[in-house]
Amino acid sequence: MNTMRGALWTALFVLAWAPARIAGAQAQGTPAVMSPADLVALALMERSAAAYSSARTLRAGFMQTLTNPRTGNIMRSRGEFLQRGAEQFAFRFSEPPEDRIVADGDVLWLYLPSAARGQVLKVPRAAGAGFDLVASVMRDPRTRYRVESGDESVIDGRTVRAVRLTPKSNDAAFTRATLWIDSKEALIRRAEFIEPSGMLRLLDFTSVRTGVQLPRDAFVFTPPPGVRVIDQAAMLGGTVPKKR
Repeated sequence: MNTMRGALWTALFVLAWAPARIAGAQAQGTPAVMSPADLVALALMERSAAAYSSARTLRAGFMQTLTNPRTGNIMRSRGEFLQRGAEQFAFRFSEPPEDRIVADGDVLWLYLPSAARGQVLKVPRAAGAGFDLVASVMRDPRTRYRVESGDESVIDGRTVRAVRLTPKSNDAAFTRATLWIDSKEALIRRAEFIEPSGMLRLLDFTSVRTGVQLPRDAFVFTPPPGVRVIDQAAMLGGTVPKKR
């Protein structure tokens, strides 16, 4: 990743994968006209939302490809994602190798030495929760999106169905999205988002496992010696919530 902006965009989008407990995922009513295939796609999305919101723990590998159609630039990152409950998650990057994103339950740490060596961003938990794009996508899809069924295919030996989403409002973070959801386990294996700027983001997930034991220090982040901590809450005149 060549710039701080590029690294931060990568970090914030990766955070969209962090599953959260989704309240009100079941909307009342159904659009008047939906084909049988589209109804199947919508039901699969709701199964996926339920699977993630009820998972005690989750562990998966990820690879992100970010493509700028205007310049042709491509940025890639990869690593492992760990999650426990709704408030703790961590991204351990293997590419770039030192980068870390950790939500410890109180605050969100963004440590991206590949782009901004010598500093770490400390974000209040409430602000970090706002980065959960996947949870937002799965919340009330019946009324917020036009849901269409795509073709079935195979990813890593698993049958998946493509589910295409078009936002009904103009304030969405994307203009179009496609999720490839495991037909059996209802887990997302691939996700593609087209942003209003035209930027294309593709996420591939591997070895997705739920209910697994995680390392004790999975959600612990200690700023390395000499690293400057930029406390967003302090900059805004607020305070970071204390751990209960």
